[in-house]
Amino acid sequence: MLDTDPQFGRYAITARLFKLISDLPKDKKLILLKQLIGDDVTAQLCKLIVEMSENQQVILLERLEAMPTVEPPEKTVSLEGNESSMRENPRKPCLINANYRVQNKDFKSYILDISIGGVFIETKEKFVVGQKIELNFALPNYSRPFKIAGTVSWGNPRGFGLKFDEVPVQQGEMLRSFVEQKD
Repeated sequence: MLDTDPQFGRYAITARLFKLISDLPKDKKLILLKQLIGDDVTAQLCKLIVEMSENQQVILLERLEAMPTVEPPEKTVSLEGNESSMRENPRKPCLINANYRVQNKDFKSYILDISIGGVFIETKEKFVVGQKIELNFALPNYSRPFKIAGTVSWGNPRGFGLKFDEVPVQQGEMLRSFVEQKD
């Protein structure tokens, strides 16, 4: 159990929770939110929609109607977990040639793991979190190359994680099939 200052009690715990949650990346916040809401997601979304202005509702409607229909497999987060247990999508280790463009400069490297939601690219280049990248690669045994835009979500001395911005339905199905293949 946590030691709390009796003078501040619950407020100290709440403040610490607020700080931890505000420091989480957006994708991990969404995973946590879904876990906390549980099966009541629809009711919570409906409450939020009712509180929106009509203009916000129209924008949401347009976005929802334009969304791809591919749903990545659901994965929950362990509240005691490490980074890998907090992933939304299963990942597959691989070695795939990657060509990518950042601010009109071309780079070549390798994808070391892949999921329907993103990749890890090995490189000594440093990119800032939030940097937009255009990635080109081909999956083994698939004739069509992929061209997917993404955003750098994290980096380390070995490379960076790229979260795909939007995956077209057909490419999403090919990615899912590749990731689920047993080698």
